[in-house]
Amino acid sequence: MEPKVLALLGQTEAGKSTFCETLCKLCGENIKNPKKEPFYYLKVYGFKYKNNPFYILNTPGDENFVGEVKWALKVADAAVLLVDITSPLKYHNIRVVELARKEGVPIFVFLNKIDDSEKINIEEILSNLSNALESSQIPITYVFKNSDTLSLIDLVEEKLFIEEGSKIKYQDIPENFKDKVIEIKEKLMEAAAESSDELIEKYLEEGKLEKDEILKGLKESVKNGKMNFVFVGSAKNGSGLVTFLEYISNLAPSYKLKLEKEGIDHPAIGFIFKNYIDPYAGKLSYGRIFAGKFTSDSIVYTSNGKQEKYTQIFIPKGDSIEQVKEVNEGEIIIFSKVECLTTGSTFSNSPISVSFSIPEMPFPMLTMALYPETRADEDKISGAIAKVREEDPSIVFRRDEETRELLISGVGLPHIEKTVEKLKEKYGVKVKLTTPKIPYRETIKKPVQSVIYRHKKQTGGRGQFAEVHFHIFPLERGKGFEFVETLTGMNVPRNYVPAVEKGVKEAMEKGLLAGYPVVDVKVQFYDGKSHEVDSSDLAFKIAAFHCFKKGLEQANPVLLEPYLELEIIIPDENVGDVVGDLNARRGRVLNLEKEGKHTKIKALAPMAELQNYVITLQGITAGRGYFTAKFSHYEEAPPFIAEKIIAESKAAQEKETK
Repeated sequence: MEPKVLALLGQTEAGKSTFCETLCKLCGENIKNPKKEPFYYLKVYGFKYKNNPFYILNTPGDENFVGEVKWALKVADAAVLLVDITSPLKYHNIRVVELARKEGVPIFVFLNKIDDSEKINIEEILSNLSNALESSQIPITYVFKNSDTLSLIDLVEEKLFIEEGSKIKYQDIPENFKDKVIEIKEKLMEAAAESSDELIEKYLEEGKLEKDEILKGLKESVKNGKMNFVFVGSAKNGSGLVTFLEYISNLAPSYKLKLEKEGIDHPAIGFIFKNYIDPYAGKLSYGRIFAGKFTSDSIVYTSNGKQEKYTQIFIPKGDSIEQVKEVNEGEIIIFSKVECLTTGSTFSNSPISVSFSIPEMPFPMLTMALYPETRADEDKISGAIAKVREEDPSIVFRRDEETRELLISGVGLPHIEKTVEKLKEKYGVKVKLTTPKIPYRETIKKPVQSVIYRHKKQTGGRGQFAEVHFHIFPLERGKGFEFVETLTGMNVPRNYVPAVEKGVKEAMEKGLLAGYPVVDVKVQFYDGKSHEVDSSDLAFKIAAFHCFKKGLEQANPVLLEPYLELEIIIPDENVGDVVGDLNARRGRVLNLEKEGKHTKIKALAPMAELQNYVITLQGITAGRGYFTAKFSHYEEAPPFIAEKIIAESKAAQEKETK
């Protein structure tokens, strides 16, 4: 057998942490920190089953942290969807299954909490799953419930089974269950037979398959991903878990398929899928080795040309880690305090140029401004942000060059709030969140001819003198700024032209309406006057500054607002509500396109109307809608919007001057 890595998927409260902890205990590992509340990051558990390493990558059950799911799927041999049969199936389950399929990772299903349900209708559960996940759900284990008695059935063995610790005991199936078991097993054999012409022929001729033939067929079926194989049990009391491990050991594909998929051939190579900053141990980099082995006290190389010495290496053990001397291929390795290993790094024990592809992180649908509460917080925030980004590459920080605000972007509000909580609790940095400022612009609507401004200043000794004559024209939206010099004669020496252009550009930094940058303007410098002694670059820059401001007043200035281009993916039944909401936000729908049971909406809308859009969208779609956005263009703001923005700007300026 080979080492196995499983990505554990499922909604919050499905029992994922209990599932991991019980598996560890059944296989002889201790749990040092039992889960007490929902978690929001990838957790790694390690144990051995029949002396074979197993690792469970426990993923968050909240859609805001789906980036962690993508990293887990990148290194997993298979995914396990844990389904709480006592609760309605949430959209998160559908989303993570879609991600697993996209990554080419086969999916198994474990129906959990069979002991918590008074009445179990497995047929109905499987039917609902098939509809939701759009794939066949084929049981390998099954359960019958009479009063308080649970009877677990292994359909391949065609036996009732009882698990005692890590041992499995088989018994004959009671007579009253036999007919149903035969009926269900036929579906399992059909699924196995469909994997090859040889097995189909055998099944059609004889009406049955032997155990080894079923297992062979199931293994092939797992690879093609056309159906999901289902197990039943209880994470709380451990029933069904050992049988699950037994089958997963045989059915989950080899880790070597990852190398084939990536087209990589290298004697020693691995991939870092998680970084964690431990308060005591420092930076811990979790990676999976796909070829070769790694030993302590050595050098690690990355595909981007970096290398670094390291001393200690660890492996996951239970919910903790254990220091070791070497880690072999297929296993998970943990490097300690190696700065060059970022999440997504391809690493080796020798210089390397090939690399694994990196999963695309979910689009950060919500952006907020982040302000340190004190000077001490401001001093510490850069270092804290760097550490947060190491742990979670799906969170984005950037400084807006125009507003100078520090912006934080995440998948949704919980993603941002948990990051802010981490900044405070883990790194001692307190911050306040506010709505970001909108980067409005100003422009003009009509041309102005012969704008003249004379700058003259005499304070004793050498004075200042410069006169400039401008024609000012509006440009098409998006054209920016154009400066043209058409001087004739020698009224203005040409060496002053750069200073004139600089003065205009400085004047454009703050418009007259609300102090926003002026864009899409052409300035023609056609004439002026100078003085042999008093003229200078400074004088001409000042004259140009004021001449442009004077021209703006006459050119019908207007406010521009930024528009974003959206791609919104939603269930078909929500199209009407989403389109109606977009219209209310002054948006314009460009196109509607069907994608299976979903609709893709392409639209344009003002940035100001979209600052909390993700919250509304998820409310309308019950968490099933998501979108991407990018800057499109600027448009003239309607008068009622412009008046509000101008009034707010003037109030802010008055407050600053007091």
